[in-house]
Amino acid sequence: MMEKIIGLLRTMRPMTWISVMLTIFTGMTVALKTVPPLTDIVFISILLPICMVGYANSLNAYTDYRLDEISRPKRAIPRGIVRRKTVLYLSGLLFLFSLIIALMFLDPIPSLFVIAGLLLSTAYSVQPTHIKSKGVAAPMAIAAGYVFVPFLGASVMYGILRADIIIIALVLTLQTTGASVSKDFIDLKGDAALDMQTLPLTVGLKKSRIIVYSGLSIPLIVFPPLALGGYLPREFLWYLVMFIWIWYINSLYKAPPSYEKAYIHSFFFCTVSIVIPGIIYAGVI
Repeated sequence: MMEKIIGLLRTMRPMTWISVMLTIFTGMTVALKTVPPLTDIVFISILLPICMVGYANSLNAYTDYRLDEISRPKRAIPRGIVRRKTVLYLSGLLFLFSLIIALMFLDPIPSLFVIAGLLLSTAYSVQPTHIKSKGVAAPMAIAAGYVFVPFLGASVMYGILRADIIIIALVLTLQTTGASVSKDFIDLKGDAALDMQTLPLTVGLKKSRIIVYSGLSIPLIVFPPLALGGYLPREFLWYLVMFIWIWYINSLYKAPPSYEKAYIHSFFFCTVSIVIPGIIYAGVI
């Protein structure tokens, strides 16, 4: 029984919750220019992402089980730990819980961002849209769902939408768009077998590496000049230090055995990039 519970939890991929939790928290902090209320942190920045991202991931585990059988055979569904139908039921419950939290703790306009995120997650995984298989549309959808929608939604819930909020949201979304391509390096074998039109398969590995590298670099190129020009706090100059990390990540894409490690580093790099504005606007640095 415990193995099945853990298997179901893994279909929700808890590691990916962190990014959206921090994105919402940062959006709140940038909007308020201080740490948000505890109730908002618990219900909107923690519980809501668990349900929404858990829904997106469990639904994707249900729809892409054939891909996992090839590329990720150790996951719960390929190993037979949990049934596909059970995972589908779980995704339905998480969808419902997301709506309940939105209706209980958000006003109508911020709730629309929750609905948009849920619809985007559905379109990403299911037919006839199945954005995951649509080349460049896939990383764009991931970035929109993980960064742009939650970041702006977190700001709008306080009725605040300044120019600096929009700039930060757009830059971090572009970064995540490029970094999201890193996941396709891991799934090369399965994507090729199922004729998925991912960027590494359509434009090649070399160009895809450039896309990842360029995406990761965007905040480091855009934020410091805006800080020097007075459009953003001067603390955004700290992004320049992160070029060392990007250089290391880029070196990992030179050989297939290190693709998984490169993806993990790209994921955490984006997470750190998202957290920094929150720290700055909270007055920590």
